[in-house]
Amino acid sequence: MVLSEIEEIKEEGEKIKEVVEDIRKTFSPYDPKFQEISIIEKEFEIMIQRLIEEYHMYIPAKILELLSSVVPSVIVPIPGLEISVDVVKIATDREYLNTVIAEIEDVDKFYDLLPSEYKLFNGDFGLESKELKKKQIQDFIKNEVTKAQNNLMFGGFGALIGTSPTKEVWETLSLPGLPTPLNLDVKGSIDEALADGKSDLEKVESLKEIKIEGFDIAGLLGGEFNDIIDSTEFKVARINQKLKEFEASWQTFLLKTWMGKVTEFFSKIGLSQLTELLNIDFCKFCELIGLPKQLTLPASVTAVANETVSPLSNQTVSITPYNPPPE
Repeated sequence: MVLSEIEEIKEEGEKIKEVVEDIRKTFSPYDPKFQEISIIEKEFEIMIQRLIEEYHMYIPAKILELLSSVVPSVIVPIPGLEISVDVVKIATDREYLNTVIAEIEDVDKFYDLLPSEYKLFNGDFGLESKELKKKQIQDFIKNEVTKAQNNLMFGGFGALIGTSPTKEVWETLSLPGLPTPLNLDVKGSIDEALADGKSDLEKVESLKEIKIEGFDIAGLLGGEFNDIIDSTEFKVARINQKLKEFEASWQTFLLKTWMGKVTEFFSKIGLSQLTELLNIDFCKFCELIGLPKQLTLPASVTAVANETVSPLSNQTVSITPYNPPPE
């Protein structure tokens, strides 16, 4: 390889690096901003995961805003951590979220209070990091917020259909009652899987065998692990977080499905805005929070199409990239 070719490769590498940095700026609200460690692949994975988590919390937060007259309080305690959060603002006000996160100064104190399945990155699998421990605390808080949102929504909708004057409207309609909340013992399943595995590899395999409502881990994760960094700690953390996310989001799914069946009721009591919230899909959410619809890549980089079949809906998801013509 001649010197000019090497220089050309370096130049293209710098262009790609600039694109990566621009993408990082786009997702800056979700950036873990690690100071002690630098694992760019995992940092981007965390950013995308946090974007998805915000979407799962955003619609329930907006629903609770509309149900404010029948919801006693949206300030709820986070079990075991001795802090309380506003479950509406944490999903709609990033400055408030930053304030909540800033309260976690004593990482070891809060980490020690976490349930066992969240206590990762403490060296048990060979990796210890205070910054990743802080991420575990944040994951726990967000999952508990989603649980609290669901409980408040169930209570709020129960009040609408069971208390006058809206009760009288409900009784004139032949509509299905509220769904029964599921009681999924995700923690028990995780603890059992970790106890069954003798080695790190066996523990990961045991976790992957867990099924929740008929869905396996591969389905929830969108496929098998394809990590550049082969870390048992990261795999266990990712499986744990996805199971916890599914546990909380499944309740939201049941409520949203029910809401789609009782739109006539919402219309008659002047809350048709609740129905409109059901039309906010992930793409619409990204538009609402100002994420760009496309990214400009260097001419030497060609984006390729990606097509997957969702195990949750059996729908084919196709992503067809836009490659602008060369200048």
